[in-house]
Amino acid sequence: MKILIIRFSSFGDVVLTTPVITKIKEKYPEAQIDFIVYTTFSEAITLNPKIQKTILFDKSKSKDKKYIRDLIDQLKLENYDYVIDLHSKLLSQIIGKGISLGKNTKYLKYKKRKWWKTLLVKLKLTPYHADCTIVESYFSALKKLNLKFETKNIEEGKGDALEFYFSKEMEENLVQKYSLDKKDYIVLAPGASKFTKKWPYYNELSKKFLEKTNFRIFVIGGKEDFESVENNNERVINLCGKISFKESGIILKYSKLSVVNDSGPFHISRAVGAKTFVFFGPTDPKLFSFEKNTYLFQNPNCPPHSLYGDDKFQKKYSRCMSDIKLEDVFKKIISEI
Repeated sequence: MKILIIRFSSFGDVVLTTPVITKIKEKYPEAQIDFIVYTTFSEAITLNPKIQKTILFDKSKSKDKKYIRDLIDQLKLENYDYVIDLHSKLLSQIIGKGISLGKNTKYLKYKKRKWWKTLLVKLKLTPYHADCTIVESYFSALKKLNLKFETKNIEEGKGDALEFYFSKEMEENLVQKYSLDKKDYIVLAPGASKFTKKWPYYNELSKKFLEKTNFRIFVIGGKEDFESVENNNERVINLCGKISFKESGIILKYSKLSVVNDSGPFHISRAVGAKTFVFFGPTDPKLFSFEKNTYLFQNPNCPPHSLYGDDKFQKKYSRCMSDIKLEDVFKKIISEI
C-alpha cells in the first residue's frame, strides 16, 4: 500500500497528524507513507521514521497554477493507493483530487466542523465549543482503511500520543553545548501565532523563578519573542530566533518543565514528554487530549471565543489572558515540581 498524506500547516496541526501515521503503520506495517507539507513547517514531520518521503511545498507558490500542476503531474507518477487530505482546504483538495484523477487512487479527506458553526464564531456571534479533538477529527478520513479513533492513549494518560523527531547527533551536540543533562532549567516559550493567545506575564514569571529558585531559564521562540523576557541575568539563556524547532525540541526534552502558550512549542513539549504548563485564552483546550503531565491555565470567566486566536481582543474579552494571575501560576508550577 502506498499513501500520501497532505497537511500543509500549521506547525502544531502537522505534529497532530502523527497519531494517524502511527495507527496506519500499526495496521499496515508494509505501507509506504509520504507526506506533503509547507517548507516553513516541515520540521514538524521530518525525520519521522514512519515516513518514507517528505515533499516540501513552497507556500509562496500556493497560487501558482503551473507549480501546482507540475506537482500534481509529478505525484501522479507515484501511483498512490490513497491520498489522505488532513487539511481539507481548497489547495489540498485541488492537489488531492488532481492526483487521483484518472487513476485508481482513492482520495480521502477528514470531516471538518459544520461551516455555519465556524462562521458564527468568526463573526463573534457565539463562543467556540470544539465538537471533538483535532486528532479525532483526522481519523474521520480513515474509515475506508478500517481505522478509527481509539481512546486507549487517553485512558493510559498519553493524551494525543504525539511524536516529534530530531537527529541523535544534533541532540548530543546540544546537550554538550548547554549542559542539558543537568536538567537544572525550565523553558519559557512566550510566543504564539496570534496576540490574543499570548499570556502577558512571562517576564515577571522569569523574575520570580530567578528570585525563588536556582533554575536556569531557557527562552525559545521566534526572533520577535526575544524581548519578551529580560536578558540581564546570566541564568537566562535567550535563544529566540537563534535555534530551530528541532533544537527547541531537544531543549524541551531535558527540561524540568516548560511554560507555553497554545502554540507550536506547546505541541513539541508534549511530544517529547516534558512536563508542560500551557495557557489557554481565546481557543478551546477541548481540541486536544492532554497527557497526565500537562497542566492548563485558563480564565474561568472567559469562555473560548476564537478558532485560532486574533490580533486584538474584543472589549468584552479584554482581560481574557491578563486575569490569569502571576502568583497563581507560579504557585501551581512550584507545587508540581
